[in-house]
Amino acid sequence: MFACICHAVSDRQVVEAVDAGATTVQALGDITRAGTSCGTCHDTLEELITTRCGECPLLVSAEAAGLQVA
Repeated sequence: MFACICHAVSDRQVVEAVDAGATTVQALGDITRAGTSCGTCHDTLEELITTRCGECPLLVSAEAAGLQVA
C-alpha cells in the first residue's frame, strides 16, 4: 500500500524510516520524500508513526523535554 502517492512511498518504507529514527512527518519527508508535495498523506504518516512507535524512547524523551512531536 502507498502511504504517499505523490512520491510512491509505501507504508513499508515509512515503517523502515520510523525504525531508523524518523519520528515526525518532516523527518519522514527528509528520508523518503513522503509528505513533501500535496500533504494529503500527512494524517496517514502520523498514524503510521504512532502505530509503529507510539511509545518509542525518542518520542517519550521528546515529550518529557516539552518538545512538540507528531
